[in-house]
Amino acid sequence: MFDKVDSNSKVYLNKHFVGKPHSEYIFKVDYTVIFTNEEKNIKKQIVDKDGNILDFPGFEYDDKLNEELGRRTIEPIVKYEAIFEKIDDNKFLMIWTIRPDGRYWMDSFGFGAEDYESLSLYTYIDSNGNFTMPFKLYSIGYQFYGDCRLSGDKI
Repeated sequence: MFDKVDSNSKVYLNKHFVGKPHSEYIFKVDYTVIFTNEEKNIKKQIVDKDGNILDFPGFEYDDKLNEELGRRTIEPIVKYEAIFEKIDDNKFLMIWTIRPDGRYWMDSFGFGAEDYESLSLYTYIDSNGNFTMPFKLYSIGYQFYGDCRLSGDKI
């Protein structure tokens, strides 16, 4: 999608978004996300072509996340979408949607939508391409819980 968005930066990702816009999307999605740090000569795959999150750091469960998930297990796979944003010169925020808004399932005629809000988790990626913490609750619908926000999100 985006190749080296900031042309002056030596630390970058090959993509800042991967995912499918809706359940009826017919094209194959290449989820591959590659981290590069030219100064340290590091090139590391973060997400593979099938959406598997590599070197997965685990989850930090809290009461709110458990309440939303119930007994559902989370696989370390990007099935819906992941967004990446550069926070500073050497750090990225990764926001991973583990449950899309119920409208994701709606067909072109408006049928099939479910009644639930999206559920997203977040973590950070450091200047070596490593996750710095387990994934934590970022948002449920429009309610934010993370300690950092995407620059496009409104407070």
